[in-house]
Amino acid sequence: MLHFIYNPIAGKGKSQRYREELQRLLEKARAPHQFHETCAPREAVEIARTLTERTEADVDLVAMGGDGTLNEVLNGIADPAKVRLGIIPCGSGNDFAAVAGIPQSPEGALNVILGGQARFTDFMTCSGVRGINAIGAGIDVDILRRYSRMKLLKGSPAYLASLIICLLTFKFYRISELKQGQTLPHSALIACAGNGQRIGGGIYICPEARIDDGLLDIVIVDNLKKIAIPGAFVQLMKKRILQLKHTCFRRDEALTIRSDLPLPIQIDGEIYEDLPFDVRIVHDVLRVYRP
Repeated sequence: MLHFIYNPIAGKGKSQRYREELQRLLEKARAPHQFHETCAPREAVEIARTLTERTEADVDLVAMGGDGTLNEVLNGIADPAKVRLGIIPCGSGNDFAAVAGIPQSPEGALNVILGGQARFTDFMTCSGVRGINAIGAGIDVDILRRYSRMKLLKGSPAYLASLIICLLTFKFYRISELKQGQTLPHSALIACAGNGQRIGGGIYICPEARIDDGLLDIVIVDNLKKIAIPGAFVQLMKKRILQLKHTCFRRDEALTIRSDLPLPIQIDGEIYEDLPFDVRIVHDVLRVYRP
């Protein structure tokens, strides 16, 4: 049985249109299925928990929406080792689905699921909260806050506009990275732990990340002068952020960051105000339907 959890307003109603197409395709394939519609924020968490917490058998869940819906479904799973997770990308960004190679069309994405290739795929935990795409602090949080206030633009154009404005007004975060008993200070534009490669509908913040290597791609842009920001922006848009001399890059199984001031963080686009920045990778547990 395939359990589809979907947000009816994702992608400006795209998910509702996808449901009708998927219904036809599933009936044609004679695939047992059930749709579960969310009616409130975070309801996908509760639906996923209900579907997974009282069964010993493996469960097939399908997240229909964008990165936010995918994150909610992931956080509701009682035991990720007992779930095969499908993705029907129909949100505004679909960043993780793109990196995972999931087709954008409902038929293409469904064929990946019906084809039965559920492959081990990494996810992250941050002080008990799961993430699958990117966890960060710094300008990405400011961008998301500005993005949420955008009225005239939506989707990737709104994110890009928010990014440009924030680059012009951003105040750097003084943070400390805890690494192998050392404390490394940073004056950071952004500190990001990536499992996926991109955020904001196609901005490659961790362009070399792999979703099944058991490692975080850690990117910290540090001590960047205001005059260098335009050039850094160009490099970011060209997927060359790792080539900046101000970029600290490494791969590791964990990232711990501390700050004397409040440090809001984002997990797959959801902002948390008081969550400690302790990120760990989880390898060879969750299976995701992907090519």
